[in-house]
Amino acid sequence: MVGLMIFTILLTVACEEPTDEEIFYKMQKKLSKMESYSTIANITVVGNKSEKTYKLRHIFKRPNRYIIQVIEPEESGGCITVYDGKQAWIYHPQINQSMLIKDFKGSAEQNIFIGYFLKLFVTNEDIRISAENIKDAQYLTLTADIPGNNKYRYKEKLWVDKETFTPYQLIIYDKDGKASVKVKYSNFKHNVDIKDEEFNIEATKKILNNI
Repeated sequence: MVGLMIFTILLTVACEEPTDEEIFYKMQKKLSKMESYSTIANITVVGNKSEKTYKLRHIFKRPNRYIIQVIEPEESGGCITVYDGKQAWIYHPQINQSMLIKDFKGSAEQNIFIGYFLKLFVTNEDIRISAENIKDAQYLTLTADIPGNNKYRYKEKLWVDKETFTPYQLIIYDKDGKASVKVKYSNFKHNVDIKDEEFNIEATKKILNNI
């Protein structure tokens, strides 16, 4: 009888749902091992009177290298930005010309990269964790303040699938709590094979032509 009671208790404990904190630490462990990724980012920029939408391909490698390819809108399609951590190349296919910017300091685009958010969430002790359900899927949400005190890009919130630890969406909020940028990620691939020396415009064009 005692053995049956112990077995029942152990079975009950084993069947308990993990807490959000436990899921967070598992997610943190997996994402901390992610050296690179690629994804399609569907972006909505919210203005005072209208919204603009973009579809971009993102490739990121730690600590701060990235590639952006514009897929939509059509008039900007094919434009590429490559940043190797120090300098950036910008390629315009319509005129078939590249421009090199040395000592590139980055831009607001960095905030929509998962890689930069993960760096923020590792160094920021004030991460707020919660959980949400969207369309029958369960997500862990992480909210953090954005350094720089920009009133239009004040804080950001990331949704990560609880089972696969795949990023689903990211929203940047202004100082009044209104969404200024909304990003949904699709076709997310962890640890894609890309070498440091491939972060230049000629190598990038070859990579993107083969995707």
